[in-house]
Formats: sequence, C-alpha cells, structure tokens
Amino acid sequence: MEPHEICDAFIRAAQEAGIPRNDDFNGATQEGAGYFQATMRNGRRWSTARAYLARARRRENLVVATEALTQRVLVEGGKAVGVEYRHQGRVMTARARGEVILSAGAFGSPQILQLSGIGPAALLRQHGIAVVRDMPGVGADLQDHLQARFLYKVTRPITLNDVVNRFDRKMLAGLRYLLFRKGPMAVSAGYAGGFFRTDPRLESPDVQAHLLLFSADKPGGNLHPWPGMTASICQLRPESRGSLRIKSADPAEMPEIRLNYLSTDGDKRTMVAGLQLLRRVMGSPALKPYVEAESDPGPSCASDEDLLAFVRQRGTTIFHPTTSCRMGIDDGAVVDPTLQVKGIGRLRVADASVMPTVVSGNTNAAAIMIAEKAADFILKDAADAPARASAA
Repeated sequence: MEPHEICDAFIRAAQEAGIPRNDDFNGATQEGAGYFQATMRNGRRWSTARAYLARARRRENLVVATEALTQRVLVEGGKAVGVEYRHQGRVMTARARGEVILSAGAFGSPQILQLSGIGPAALLRQHGIAVVRDMPGVGADLQDHLQARFLYKVTRPITLNDVVNRFDRKMLAGLRYLLFRKGPMAVSAGYAGGFFRTDPRLESPDVQAHLLLFSADKPGGNLHPWPGMTASICQLRPESRGSLRIKSADPAEMPEIRLNYLSTDGDKRTMVAGLQLLRRVMGSPALKPYVEAESDPGPSCASDEDLLAFVRQRGTTIFHPTTSCRMGIDDGAVVDPTLQVKGIGRLRVADASVMPTVVSGNTNAAAIMIAEKAADFILKDAADAPARASAA
C-alpha cells in the first residue's frame, strides 16, 4: 500500500502516545499502529467470489442461481435433504445427494434456520412454523463491533475530500488507477490505524483504531467540501450480546435484529477509554501540522459522560456481525466443533455466525478460514462414509 503523509504522521503520533509501530498486524504481535493490510490483488479488492468461485464456475456440477431467495432448508427424518428457494417468480427445490451447507451470514443463516423450523419453539409456533427442532440458541448471542468516529478538518487539501470535490483531481485519480493500479482508488477505507490497549495491564489490545482520509456526516454520505479525515475506535471484545428473530413466516420480511450495544458496564468503560486514547493520539505533536480542528463531536464533548452519550447517539456498526449460530459443546450452542447443526443430520453452517465470540479484529479473513475448515470437514466425512456404511 502506498504511504501517505497523514498516515505516516498518525503512526508517529501513536508512538508519541506510547503505542509502538507495527508493520504487520498479523505477525508476532497485534498491538501497535501502522498501515492496514487488505485482501487485494493488483489494486483491486480480491473477494472470495474472485478467489474461489470464478475458477469453480467451470465445473459441470456447479449451478449458481443469482437473485434467488432461500425460503427454507428441507428436513426429512431428522436430516437435511435440500433447500426450497424462490427464483424468477417460481418456487424451486434443490435436492442434496450429500450435505446442505448454509452460508448466509450472521443475519441470513439464523433467519433461514428459523424459517425451516429450527430455532426457539415458541417463536416458531408464534409464526405458524412447524417445529423441527427446538433450539433456543438459533439467533441468540449475536455480537458486533461498535464504532464511534471523530471527524477532523485538515489544514491542507491532501485528503480524499479534495480529490472527490474537484473534477481534475478525480480524473487524475482515475487515470492513475487505470494505468498503474495506484492512488486513492487502490486503497481501503481504513488506510492506517492500529490495535491499542486502553489499560497497560491488559494482556492484549482491546480497541481498534481506523484512520480514514475522508470525512462525511455519516457512513456512505457525501464527503465534506473541506479537507477532512475521520478517526474511529471500536471495541474488539464486547461483552454485549444481541439477538435475531424472524417477524413472520415470510422469507422476504427482514428479521428483528437487536444488537444490544453497550448493555454492560465493561463495554461502556472500554468505548469511553478508547475514545480518550484516540484523542491523545490525534492531539500528539506529529499530527499538529495536519489537524485544524475536531469538527465532530468537538472539544465541548470532553467528560466521560459526554463521550458515552456521544457513543450512544452516534455509534454505528463496523459491519462485523457474528455468533448468531455459535459453535460449542454446551446446550445453547447451535453447531458442534465440525460446524454440523446439532440434532440435524447432513446440515452445516459455515460463516461468521458460528464464531463463539466475535474475533478481535476484522472478520473477513476469519470467515474465509471458517469456510476452508468446513471444506476439510466435508471432504473428510465424504471420504469416511464408505467405511462407516460397511461397518453398519
């Protein structure tokens, strides 16, 4: 990733605040400040669709149905035998010769299980769904990383705001990307940042900071007309747990999602301490030449009570939902350590919903790892199947 002078200044500022530089968050230690690594190739986001699906689509035994809505998993005799889905106005059925793998994410997977009769019995009966298996854990234990953002006006026109708001700079950025795969179009939103400890007595970082070289009133909003940047903090290991519950038997109706952010005192303390630490970094001498003013929430938001109120009013998701079909060996767990849904044969869940707790970092790489492990489990069970059949 190309360096940027504001990012370099942020890393020096963190060092001035007692936080070490770290050029590899995935290396020996996570703690420190540095440039973020991203899942990219040749300046482009390298998604799992590009890395895995593009090559697999050549296979004759693979059919990809886009714009299809899964309605339920079909269960017969305690085993998953296929899925029912709606495609182009028709209800279709896909039967499985082997296993059914559910990979719809921390929101989609528990919703589909509940629609299939696998979930809290009282909820299913409330919506007229026949109970296949009473599993209170389906949709429970939902977690996410809560994020709070400080906005800053920058002293010089060297931010993405200044590129987007000028036609000539936008054209130059586009040309540079087309020719060299470099420039602002070849970096992720979180350019630099770090993993910090709000208390030196902690064994590992408990908050993550992001530095974004643009600013807007809200995520996805129009960039400000002045040079601006954003510095955010999120809690890495929240204690709060939420839930996901269907609101009807209609698969097209969005479920009720309750994340219950800041429902514990520990989460409140960590978010406030993280913002205080981030402010110390942003106020360090290395960043003085670049920071004109904190525009939001501003210096009047200073006390712990003020900062907590700010988080409550302005905090937002960082898009890391997990744990709604969590893995474990206890009665509340949904899947076992091989990702099989407990009590239902030939059905696995393979996505971020199976995490027992949200990981202390971005979830993309962890979700890919879960899929890789699921593939290993599936192949092993398929290879062992003839031996099990002959033994029976």
